[in-house]
Amino acid sequence: MSTALYLSTLLAQVGSGRLQGGWEYIWASYAIAWGSLSLYALSLWIRRPKADAASKE
Repeated sequence: MSTALYLSTLLAQVGSGRLQGGWEYIWASYAIAWGSLSLYALSLWIRRPKADAASKE
C-alpha cells in the first residue's frame, strides 16, 4: 500500500476533526459548577459567627 493511499484512508477514518453536539455536557458542567458554588455559599452562611446579645447594647 502506498503512503498516499494509506494517509488518505487514515484521514477518512478520523473525520473532520470537529465535535458534533456536546452542549449537554457544557450545560451539565455549568450546573455542577453553580450548584457547588451555591452549596459552598450556603455552608459559609450557616457557619458564620453569631453576634452576642450583649455586644448589641
